[in-house]
Amino acid sequence: MADESIECVEIKNSTVVSRNNMQSMLSAGIEDLFVIDFDAIFRNKFNFKIYQDISKYFEITVMSLPLRIEDIMDSFVSGASEIVIPGRIDPNALEDYMRTSDNLVMYYQNPVVAKAFYVLGGRSFFSDRELDFPDIRVYSYSRILVKKGYIRLMDFPREDLDSILI
Repeated sequence: MADESIECVEIKNSTVVSRNNMQSMLSAGIEDLFVIDFDAIFRNKFNFKIYQDISKYFEITVMSLPLRIEDIMDSFVSGASEIVIPGRIDPNALEDYMRTSDNLVMYYQNPVVAKAFYVLGGRSFFSDRELDFPDIRVYSYSRILVKKGYIRLMDFPREDLDSILI
């Protein structure tokens, strides 16, 4: 598993955007997708119905960066297998997030919050750098980082997310 990767799918204006169409991905045997919900990230408008539709065919990790516990729970109910949460949250809120599910992925933004997430049992991160925690999984949007436990995000729309990828 030295070169594990996952296809990215974007949701913009309540429409699924992908380099590959869903039918060709199903035919190719793809089972997992990394879904970036631009509407949720930039306008706080979650596409729960689309999660539900996509999750009928794929296991989905949803990057929506929810700020409310209710949005996390609604995302899981709508079919998300994992949800990427923001990395700049109050550590007290983090405990509440962690009580909702073990299937959270932390966007690595703040080392203090990331360590608290790890201490609370979080083992999945979203990042473009090498992280110094044992036994973790990292969804990596780096084009050059290839390492055991790192899942390369194929066709990740980095340019469209520059304002939040800091």
